[in-house]
Amino acid sequence: MGLLDRLTGRKPRSEESATTVEPTPSSAPEPVVSLPSTSPAHDALRDVQPNATLLSAAGLSAPQGKLYNPYEGLSTQAIGTKPHLFRLPEQPEFVFEEEASVRRRDWTQHLQFYCGGGYLAGGVVGVAAGLYKFVVTKPEVVTDTLKLKTNRLLNTCGSFARPWSNSCGIMGLFFSGAESLYVYQLEPYGVPDNACTLLAGFTSGALFRLPRGPRQAAVAGAVGVVAAGGITALRKVFPSL
Repeated sequence: MGLLDRLTGRKPRSEESATTVEPTPSSAPEPVVSLPSTSPAHDALRDVQPNATLLSAAGLSAPQGKLYNPYEGLSTQAIGTKPHLFRLPEQPEFVFEEEASVRRRDWTQHLQFYCGGGYLAGGVVGVAAGLYKFVVTKPEVVTDTLKLKTNRLLNTCGSFARPWSNSCGIMGLFFSGAESLYVYQLEPYGVPDNACTLLAGFTSGALFRLPRGPRQAAVAGAVGVVAAGGITALRKVFPSL
């Protein structure tokens, strides 16, 4: 077959296969990695000066809050990307909407807060009164040793702290229960919270002095209204009260 191919002028198959250029396999196309597109709301919260068009499209207003730069002290070459400033929220953020809608403690937390706070406050006042009496009162015994002084100090402070703590704890119990009840019953009728607090102060004072008669109860209720007014004023400065 090789001699016949040469006589006819045809190249052998081996030479044809040698001269034939095999096509190189095409390289597989590189996968295109697309970055996740950020929503207009995310861009509006991230940029220092957000685009007004993005804000209007997302239905958002200009974000408020303190600016925070996490790349402070670093150069642009070290970061490798355009730095962005973030706005820190000025108010607490909640995961669930139910938590954001809560404006006050529930009645169990209210009860624990005012009972415990009243008991501790009464104890502090009682200890302070006991210390004052210990300082101004002279002992009847001439030979007063260190053990006698310590014993007299503990007895004096305890005699004042126990009734004050119990009384203030009971007042906190009456006040928290009455306020929770008034808010639950009167809030649907449009009664403000401050009015419920004043009513709770009158009720707690009147209940505390009711065993001594109606006159004492009325006077104690008036004192309770004044104390409740002080709590209302303090809540503007300390909302957690």
